Amino acid sequence: MATTYKLAQALAAKVGDHVEIAVEAEDGTKFKIVATAEQLEALTGDLETILDADDSAAA
Repeated sequence: MATTYKLAQALAAKVGDHVEIAVEAEDGTKFKIVATAEQLEALTGDLETILDADDSAAA
């Protein structure tokens, strides 16, 4: 089971061989995600597919 947070803001930075994404939720909860370039490429592909589907449904 995962806790769901509503995104307030997110910032990303390259640190050595990985990317760190600092996230703040609307309730003030803050956390950091550490990911490899490969993980982010996979995530980006998933997000593009979702957004492209939304664009198709709106047309």
